[in-house]
Amino acid sequence: MEITNVKIFKAKQGGHVLAYANIILDKQFIIRGITLVEKDGRKFISMPSRKIRNSERTYRDTAHPLNREVRKELTEAVLDAYEDFLQSEK
Repeated sequence: MEITNVKIFKAKQGGHVLAYANIILDKQFIIRGITLVEKDGRKFISMPSRKIRNSERTYRDTAHPLNREVRKELTEAVLDAYEDFLQSEK
């Protein structure tokens, strides 16, 4: 699997959400709605999810990595793209 593109979208000011991202894999598959979050001095990604029927607070990821290595690769790609985005904003 190759991450061929990462697009960053600015989040509203305030709160824990820093940005949103879309990732294209192998120039063939897109994952939309990844959230970049900063909490307790740590940055991490939250995968796109949907609310479970008949539940007020339960959400289920609609797409997610199946192992730590892939999650780490996705996280690093989003963080790198976010840093580039911040530099381009200056």
